[in-house]
Amino acid sequence: MNERATAPRYRCIPADQAADLLLRHRSGGLASLALFDTRDRATFLRAHIDGAQHLTEAGFGAAMQAVGRSTPVLIYCYRGNASKTWAGMFADFHYAEVYSVDGGHDALAAALDLRASERAGQRRPAGGSAALQAFVAEHGFDAGDLDAPREHGLTPLMRAALSGRAELVDELLSLGVAVNRRNGDGNNALWLGCVSGQAGIVRVLVAAGIDLDNRNDTGATALMYTASSGKHDMLALLLECGADPLIRTDDDYLAAELAATGECLRLLRHTVQ
Repeated sequence: MNERATAPRYRCIPADQAADLLLRHRSGGLASLALFDTRDRATFLRAHIDGAQHLTEAGFGAAMQAVGRSTPVLIYCYRGNASKTWAGMFADFHYAEVYSVDGGHDALAAALDLRASERAGQRRPAGGSAALQAFVAEHGFDAGDLDAPREHGLTPLMRAALSGRAELVDELLSLGVAVNRRNGDGNNALWLGCVSGQAGIVRVLVAAGIDLDNRNDTGATALMYTASSGKHDMLALLLECGADPLIRTDDDYLAAELAATGECLRLLRHTVQ
């Protein structure tokens, strides 16, 4: 049987990733998101995540009518078990992005509380070099919160990495910005550093503890991006840094199967049976 045909069409994600997804939506970095709470109604009324809709079997049809097939769907329950069943139901009706929250309501609530605490603690007065202040002003970032996202969910660190501004990446990291924030597509600054093709930026981000194997909203990693775009120098660097070439996309593809050039395939040949 073809493994790709039987692969799950929804993803189980940890609570911190679900919190990032929800916060990206709240900040405008993700245009649409449907959040569902599948616990019993009395429990839902006592406490639920802001913006969640109560979902029942009787109300499933109405929920589908209200939510377009292209809208990402995020579902939580008590502990993360029943939400898988609900996620499978949405996936069966061809919703493009469906997520079940591991750990359920309490884990997601705790992750959101942690993000709120981090945000409060990371707010800082305007400062930094003149170059950084000019960069922040140019792109409309909040000088008092250098982790706050703007267009497409990009933070100043992500924008600096994408722009190839190695000196600003260094300065932002020295100011203590969060290295693992994700943009509106679920990519972190490492992916954007690979887009700019700056090896120095990639090395600095890796040294700062960035998630080498972050999977974006389609399950793709930075390694897969470099392979599919023919960036063999960036691909070699990520492999050197320890990126995992055996992770698969949501469509069940390895980086080697996405390789756009012979050189990229050569670097990944050890992963193909």
